This record gives sequence, structure tokens and C-alpha cells, in this order.
Amino acid sequence: MLVIIDAELSVPPSSVSCFRDVTLYSNCFLKADVLMECPQDDKDLYWKWLKRKGAFDFIKDIVRPHEEHGFLIKEKRGNLSIDRIIESNLNFILDRLRLVEFFRR
Repeated sequence: MLVIIDAELSVPPSSVSCFRDVTLYSNCFLKADVLMECPQDDKDLYWKWLKRKGAFDFIKDIVRPHEEHGFLIKEKRGNLSIDRIIESNLNFILDRLRLVEFFRR
């Protein structure tokens, strides 16, 4: 399984710790490869931000939009459309990922 998260969901108003929780859950419990999607020009910016915040450890790679196909978490037009990753919607996100994995079997 491939989980692709829009890079904009890793910065405020999203919670970096909740973003990391989503990547940790996807990688460790669902055995999914986690990719982050952003424009080519912004890759270094997001990489430095997440490395500094300690949130890059479960992300396999940063890819350009539409470069890979998988379960897409984005603000608009994703398989899961959310405007931020925060404490109040973390369980909702993890439940959706669990359902995708359950029906994938």
C-alpha cells in the first residue's frame, strides 16, 4: 500500500506531531510506504522543516504531484480530503486508513 500525503498538511495550521503520528501509523502498523507530495521547487523546504521537527523518519520520499498513485490525503481532491491534521481529527484519519487497509485485503 502506498500512502501519499500533501506536504501542505505538514505545516501549520496542522500539528507536526499529529502529522508524524499519521506517518508512523501508516508505516509501522499498515506496512505502507509513505510519500509526501509537493512541487519540485519546494522539496528542500519541506525536507528541512520536517527534519528539524523530527517528523521525517517514516517518510520514504518526497515526490512531485501525480508522480505516484496510492491513497492520497490532500486538502482537495484526495481519497481523504482534510484541511489540516490536528488532534481533533487524528482518530478520524487513522480510522480511514484502517478501513482502506481492511478492504484492501
